Amino acid sequence: MNEIIDQISGYFETVPLWPFILFGLLGVVSVFVEILNRKRRADAIDNFRYTIETELADMYPQHKRWPKNINTYLCSRLPGMQQNFEVLRVFLPQDRLLSYNTDWNNYCDFCRNITDEKIAAAEQSSAADSSEGTKQSTHKESDPKEVFHRLVTDLLKHTHI
Repeated sequence: MNEIIDQISGYFETVPLWPFILFGLLGVVSVFVEILNRKRRADAIDNFRYTIETELADMYPQHKRWPKNINTYLCSRLPGMQQNFEVLRVFLPQDRLLSYNTDWNNYCDFCRNITDEKIAAAEQSSAADSSEGTKQSTHKESDPKEVFHRLVTDLLKHTHI
């Protein structure tokens, strides 16, 4: 056993220490980079959630009211949300990017295509259905409020990584 210890100590006496110091520094730098990336990822998630919660406060998570000119209202908020979307996308795993991009595109399409007339028509049809006592979900379009809520929930599911 003493021969092995003497052989190992002899090796460290003749080998330069700079490779060990270099690998130690690389290890410390990689730990700091990992900590920094985790912080940036947490900030990106927080910013994305905060943007949705503040920009869409009247409509999500509890629906309070639809603003007038809903198309203009939602489309005017897309650029700020787009910036946070792009930042968060960097931190998502590759296998979830397709789902994330699809959810974002569905949300953007909804924002661009929703009109006050569609909301009024959905409210009238739901009032007519409730007065008749029957719902014919196969013949009528989905309620825009439910669709909106589902789209935002789909976006927010990507912040629970």
